[in-house]
Amino acid sequence: MKTQINQLIFFAFFVLISFTACQDEVININDTNEQETIVPNSTLANLIANTSANFGAYDNIIDESSCFSVELPVTIIVSDITITIETISDFDQLEDIFEELADNEDFLDFVFPITIIFNDYTEVVIVNQEQLENFISQCDDDDEVINCVDFVYPISFSVFNSEFTIIDTVIIETDEALYNFLANLEANDNTLIVSLNYPVNLEYASGEIVEVNSNQELSDVISAAEENCDDSEQSECNEDDVAELLLQCPWDINDPNDDFDIHQILFFEDGSITITEGDATSAIGGNWNLVVTNNGLVLNIFDLTAYQEDLGGEWLLVSCNENELDIVRGDYALQLEQDCEEDIDCSVTDIDDILEECAWLLETDLIDTFTPVYVYFTDNGQILLQNGDGSESQIGIWELMVISGDVYLNLLFQDDFEVLNGQWQIVECSGEYLYLVIDDNYIELQRECDLNLGNEVFDCFSDFQIIECLGPNNQAEFNLSGDTIGLLDCPYSLIASFHENILDAETNSNPIVNTESYWSVEAQVFLRIEADNGNFELFTIYLITEDCNLFECFESFDAVLELCDVNNDATEEFNLPIAFSNCIPTADLVSYHETETDAFAGENAIGNPEAYNNISAPQTIFVRVEIDNQVEVFTIDLILADCNAGNCTEEDVDGTLAECIWNITSFNGSDNLSVWNLDFELGTDVLIIYTDTETIDAVWTTTATTNGIVISFSEVNGPNIQEITGSWLVVECTGEQLVLHDINNNNNEMVLDRTCD
Repeated sequence: MKTQINQLIFFAFFVLISFTACQDEVININDTNEQETIVPNSTLANLIANTSANFGAYDNIIDESSCFSVELPVTIIVSDITITIETISDFDQLEDIFEELADNEDFLDFVFPITIIFNDYTEVVIVNQEQLENFISQCDDDDEVINCVDFVYPISFSVFNSEFTIIDTVIIETDEALYNFLANLEANDNTLIVSLNYPVNLEYASGEIVEVNSNQELSDVISAAEENCDDSEQSECNEDDVAELLLQCPWDINDPNDDFDIHQILFFEDGSITITEGDATSAIGGNWNLVVTNNGLVLNIFDLTAYQEDLGGEWLLVSCNENELDIVRGDYALQLEQDCEEDIDCSVTDIDDILEECAWLLETDLIDTFTPVYVYFTDNGQILLQNGDGSESQIGIWELMVISGDVYLNLLFQDDFEVLNGQWQIVECSGEYLYLVIDDNYIELQRECDLNLGNEVFDCFSDFQIIECLGPNNQAEFNLSGDTIGLLDCPYSLIASFHENILDAETNSNPIVNTESYWSVEAQVFLRIEADNGNFELFTIYLITEDCNLFECFESFDAVLELCDVNNDATEEFNLPIAFSNCIPTADLVSYHETETDAFAGENAIGNPEAYNNISAPQTIFVRVEIDNQVEVFTIDLILADCNAGNCTEEDVDGTLAECIWNITSFNGSDNLSVWNLDFELGTDVLIIYTDTETIDAVWTTTATTNGIVISFSEVNGPNIQEITGSWLVVECTGEQLVLHDINNNNNEMVLDRTCD
């Protein structure tokens, strides 16, 4: 396309010549020097053409031909690794991979089609290896391309007619445009006369810039560069190396004046940069490039949206280390220091080798891998799944890829594993472990070279201890099967048995029979776990005994039961077991007595403690508790109170309930119903009962009785909350709290608290 554009330029020249011939006025050049014209196919014209020709040797590592270069980006396959080369700096990594695979005969294959660019900038699309080999074999490298000196663009040519009257000026911006301009001169050497407009600057590979003012000086400079090309290419700060370094990581600015010490620069391949300050969320934008000058390699920073005067401009690189660059601009010096995140510890060839060696335990956040998933990566690109019966089945294919220097594992799965399809970047690597990411998802691969299918069952268990309280004969009761970690939740098939000595465990002899009630002094027993494949492992269970306060639960309660004296007759029906309801399951026997003497003797126990009518007010009940043949006696105080809430009218209760939301903060001393919110609708009988996940429509009413205000609940259909169904007497009434007693069971108490947030 660029060649066609230049042909259009020359067509414009011919139009200008014709147009000029029709004019009454012409521009006469009085000082025309025919020696400064560029004569087609002359020595100078050839030197300029060789200097501007495409340098096809820079990518010889992939095409082995200096006659042409391969257009980037290009994808190649080295051994079984796919590598995408996007910039010249990627060739350094490719060279490292070649060194690691030096003995591999299956070395390099292109992913066709590719485009090759010849020294004269003509392009050819190559569709297969045979076509490429033909062009390589036809290459006659006469080494005419001069790559150690370049024109500093733009440059311009004046175009004359045969009377040396200027008819146009052509501005040249690139090597390709210059090469095609000279080629068209040769094709039209009887039509056009051109001269190069001086002064012109040329830049050596070393960075030195030379100004020339005549054809002779230009010829001398190019010739001198050609003769000393190898020496000219040597530079302490190599342009390609520095470009690759700049793109690797962010760079911290070390400023001796401390003006920019907290700033960081990030260089991008498209020639843009961002400069951030500390933890700032916004960044300064701009652009950058590298220029080789007569003084050395220059980092040019320009178009900054801020700090252009401070950080912008041409910075000479005076020192280039692996992770530090010293740059100066006039008398102002800065040091740039790489701030890289930790690179992966394995090269792509290392990863290729270890992947194919063993099985890998695969874990990911995209599928449920509670049952371990073991896969194999074969050398022919297959992914095999280790089945439960020891067989293997193919579930996908894999491929290693290098893109812009990063290593990716490309996965293509079938069936249940298709969610894992994609290019996963490898961000962590060791000889035993790989961590791969796509966006916020991950795959972990843990190498298992000694995989013995079925032995995963042993991962459910470990040595552990069981602690129980001492009972009679300084022994404790242990629930071996109930307290053994792993027996209840291990997902694998197994056979478990407990043994008193290790020999019995190894020979599977004399197993403990009553594993749920095993009495022992402080000792140890052995758990034998046998897998389906016949393998077994032994684990030690340490039995620990300790002196315990068996009655600690009962001692923690200050047991008081208070009921309303509804009929003012000094007697009510008490539910005595409710006082120690949380502790009773821990005791062997609990009985209730009216005298302390009877309690210690275990005589004259109250026959129906759930419905006991007190004989005095107040009254003390004595509770006999037996645990492991030990006895303690505790008390319950029975109190009757005047609970007539006469200070609350029915209207008061209705109005109070309709304000805000109410919660059941206590139901017989428990807060298990507090998650329910009660919304009393005033003017209706609708009660909305709800949690974050459930809503119930119920019915509520209030009634004034001789004993006080009664609130009734009905149609309460929900788990646990249906316990409030029935009629409740208001025994305490404030604007913020109501205390209610069950009309049918005075032992049931419910406390409602108001929430107005």
